[in-house]
Amino acid sequence: MTYTITSPPPSLCPPTSAAMISFLENFYRISDTESLHNDYATNFTEDATLIMGSKVAKGLDEILNLRHGLWTHVARRKHTPERVYFGAERELMLYGTVRYVLRKDVEAGKEEDEIEVPWAGRVVFDEKVEKMRFYQVYLVCLSPPLSLPHSLYFVPCLVFLGGIWFG
Repeated sequence: MTYTITSPPPSLCPPTSAAMISFLENFYRISDTESLHNDYATNFTEDATLIMGSKVAKGLDEILNLRHGLWTHVARRKHTPERVYFGAERELMLYGTVRYVLRKDVEAGKEEDEIEVPWAGRVVFDEKVEKMRFYQVYLVCLSPPLSLPHSLYFVPCLVFLGGIWFG
């Protein structure tokens, strides 16, 4: 039996890479600003799909609702994208970390209790406009943050306990 892995032509960066990276820099700035809910949604096409763990949002209304939910327990967050890998002319994957502070910690006077989690994302841009038509987020929790409210478990986490990975 043969296995064939398809890959794009041997180009590390497509001609549109600078525009896509600039788009993502602005997107994460917006993503990290709670008051910019509508601006967040305008980064997606009208029929876009956004996936965060078991939560799937299709279309701008659902994406906006999911976005509001992401800020329910979070007081502030800061994404730090570290690297981008292009898979096709309008598709990429990237990874980095996200640091956030929970509202309950701020209310308890623990403003500096930041949680840092590694994350990755897959983005497929629209062919005609500089917007995402598909975005999926992946987080890996090597040690689950005990202070994380259950309602924030919106992404698949792999947890290492006693030499065994649980997902």
